[in-house]
Amino acid sequence: MHITVKLFAMLSKYAQNNSTFNLDIPEDSTVNDLIKIINLPLNEVFNCTINGKNADFNETLKDGDTVGFYPYLGGG
Repeated sequence: MHITVKLFAMLSKYAQNNSTFNLDIPEDSTVNDLIKIINLPLNEVFNCTINGKNADFNETLKDGDTVGFYPYLGGG
């Protein structure tokens, strides 16, 4: 199954070349599975979206989905 991954802000350092990339993953993969596949540290991920809508990490992905990962934001 073919998806697009977008890593935002500080998470982009985990992308090989570009913070947006395409990836083939096994059918019935969840967001949690994807996090493991791309070696993204779960403790650095605050939120994820699927096709622009907030998503649960246990949600099953579908062919053609775009998954965005957002880090915790700090301020002061």
